[in-house]
Parts: sequence; structure tokens; C-alpha cells
Amino acid sequence: MQSYNWSLFKKRSYSPYSGRTNVCMIAGESGKYYPGVRLENISFPLSIDPIQTAIFSCLSEADKPKTLLAPPDSSGQAEKETEEDLKNWRHLFDLEIQLVDDHELPDPSLLFATAEDAQTSQSRLSELTKQCIIPFSGFPVTALLKTDKGVYSGVNIELSEWQKGLCAERVAISKAVASGAGILEYIHVYAPQSDYVSPCGACRQVISEQMEQGVVMLQHNETESSRFHISDLLPYQFRAGNLNMNKDQ
Repeated sequence: MQSYNWSLFKKRSYSPYSGRTNVCMIAGESGKYYPGVRLENISFPLSIDPIQTAIFSCLSEADKPKTLLAPPDSSGQAEKETEEDLKNWRHLFDLEIQLVDDHELPDPSLLFATAEDAQTSQSRLSELTKQCIIPFSGFPVTALLKTDKGVYSGVNIELSEWQKGLCAERVAISKAVASGAGILEYIHVYAPQSDYVSPCGACRQVISEQMEQGVVMLQHNETESSRFHISDLLPYQFRAGNLNMNKDQ
């Protein structure tokens, strides 16, 4: 069995622009644990911090976040970056905070994992609409992301502070990265109330950076779909080279 420790999760962070690798876990009311890592984007405002990754992973699985687990720094306090990120979420989620050493991390069998079957994607996409958190728009969107470690689901999640919500595509991508998926192959997106489903600009930017050669399948209804390479959906995209920064490949 793979040994889990904070260092392993730090290695999963995608932070080529800041170098920040703070991580966390969210313990859900179900007893499952959801890892959170940093997922940066060349369009900086689209970056997803570890706490958001973990909270939204938990919510997308129809679970409720209960406790924030984080590694202590050398002085036994929460890491500075974690404290900074927490300021963005403390007023939205009443989380108990627990500092946890490596030897106190939960049993790996309790970690969130995926066992999705890509062959049943259409029915699964429809089922996932029940897990969308859409109190304001009433507009469900679901996604299934095929990776080298399985298929990760995503649903759109809205919060009272609208700018802090995430689309289904970005929820699925952040879950996959936090879970250690290395190759993101294609993403299947479904919006049953739309005549023609298509990712928003923010999702196109994130998809283009995380799966540059990936394929996007757009499920318009039960029988009609379209297939695109991300380069078709976002030509002339903004890249790391535009900032003279080297993005890890």
C-alpha cells in the first residue's frame, strides 16, 4: 500500500508561478477525507487554493465539510499560506481546524477515490445533476474527467459569494490533480437545460493548461454531442511564456 504523508500531497500541487505548496484535507461528515492541493493558472485569478479544492471535492460528492486538517509548521502552528487561504473561506464554512502530523494522517482507504466507469458516462452525467449545488441559477452542469487513475466527476457549485463558486469542469480537474492523476485525457460535459453546452471562458483557460492536448466532449442532449480539441475551443491561448516564466511540464 502506498505510504501517505503531507510531502506526497505537496508534490501533487501545481504551483509553477508562486512555488507555494501548502496542502490540507477536509474531513467530511460521511467519514471520508478529501485532499486539497494548490492548482494555479497562468491567469492568476483562476487559481484554486488547497482549501477550495478540498471543500468543493467534498461538496461534489454530496458530503458536507466538517474538519480542516493541515500540517503544522516548525513552530507547531498552521502554515502561513494555509492561514492566508483560510481567510477566504472561514466566513462561509464553519470548520473545525486540526493540525495533523504525518503519522496521524487518516488511513488511505478512507481517502476519496474514484471508481467511475467511463463506459456509462451518459447515464452517470445525468445522475450527477442531483448533486449540483445551484441555489441561484438552477442550471445544472456535470462533468466526467478521464485520467490515468480513473474517471473523476464534477458538478457546478454555487456559493452566496458568486465569484467563489466553480464550474463542473474545474471541480473535476481539481479533484483529479489532488488525487494524484498524472494524465488528463478527456473531459465529458453535460448541461441538460442548455440547447448547446460549451465550457465558459474560465474553464477553457484552466482546461488548456491542465490538458493541453486533451479532448472535450460536449453532450448537448441524450443523443447529440460534439468533440473538440481544447485548442479549437481556445485558440491563441495565454501561456506561461507570455510572462517569461517556465511552467513545469
